[in-house]
Amino acid sequence: MGKGNEQVFTLDILPLHKAVEDDARNLILAGFFERFGFIDHSLNPDLKDMMGTYGKDGHVFYVAFENDEMVATGAVTKENHRVGRIERMSVKRTFRRKGIGQRMLAKLEDAARSSQYERLVLETHNTWESAVRLYTSNGYYLLSDDGQRYHFEKNLGI
Repeated sequence: MGKGNEQVFTLDILPLHKAVEDDARNLILAGFFERFGFIDHSLNPDLKDMMGTYGKDGHVFYVAFENDEMVATGAVTKENHRVGRIERMSVKRTFRRKGIGQRMLAKLEDAARSSQYERLVLETHNTWESAVRLYTSNGYYLLSDDGQRYHFEKNLGI
């Protein structure tokens, strides 16, 4: 334990691998079910073959473990040679508000810089206040609001 009630996490953030693909898919889907109350699998074709989808050039997918428990996911996909997209950021419900999303986001930004992306874009539902706070507090600025989702961007300074 850290100061007061703050818990210190020995978080391991690793590239997605076949042995944990189902766990990553289930963590993401559990988050959707929690937020929406249902899952529309037709909206998530990338989750059927995550290794194939996120194994493409310019794409990365990470999973985070606290001890041996998967607690978060996140990906960067290639929009074009200069722009990456943050996707599939999800933190297991019981591990939220502990800095894990912050650490995953930093890992994704580092991966984007390694891929020579100059900018990152992302979208999140405009009712997901915790996600909006995470992104704005990390330098993402609002590009547009389509009524359901906020679209953000961040210049990486490369």
